[in-house]
Amino acid sequence: MNWSEILRDTWQTALVFVSLLAFTRFLGNTQIGQLTFYEYISGITIGSIAGNVVASDPDKVASHFYDLILFIILTYFVSYITIRSRALRKIIDGSPTVVIENGQILAENMRKLRYDLDELNGQLRQQGVLDPGEVQYAIIETSGNLSVIKKSDYQPLTKSDLKLKSADPSFPLELIMDGELIEQNLQGQYSESWLKNQLFLQGITDLSEVIYAAIDSKGQLFVNHKNSDHN
Repeated sequence: MNWSEILRDTWQTALVFVSLLAFTRFLGNTQIGQLTFYEYISGITIGSIAGNVVASDPDKVASHFYDLILFIILTYFVSYITIRSRALRKIIDGSPTVVIENGQILAENMRKLRYDLDELNGQLRQQGVLDPGEVQYAIIETSGNLSVIKKSDYQPLTKSDLKLKSADPSFPLELIMDGELIEQNLQGQYSESWLKNQLFLQGITDLSEVIYAAIDSKGQLFVNHKNSDHN
């Protein structure tokens, strides 16, 4: 492998790497977080075309890169119109299917999905359910995941059931990450001097000693030291 080949492979790979980063942001999180069958196939196809760009001869890079851009645009277009049209969304992504209702397995619905009892029982166990009779509804989502709603007799008690009241949790307020102070989150009573004083009480004099510090969902200061043996 000579230097010209190394340079060629370097710029082609770098081109695909940067492009995929940009395209991923362009397409949005649904391509990653909500993998329907269509999205799974489109993800594989994008990867395959990207691989062609990396491995192609220099005179064919432009052609394969055009294919990649075209497929990205088509994927985005389909995602856009499925947001606008529920009917088209059902055609492309499918729709959720009930496979258990009131403790009874709906065999006909399972046959339509080509979904067998072994898969059902396996996914029920992942949800902590051993007996289908405990289930009010079990639904196969468009992503292929199984959503389970237990019958009321098998649901755990909550504080509202016991008429107990407690404050709702708040979102953690991050103050230090990787030893760096997040100044924009210092507000109200949580000033920089207050934080340094709290750290000093824990024997910490340098922010670089802290991996993570935040006001947790209960309003308490949580501090994680870089030295796990630090007390």
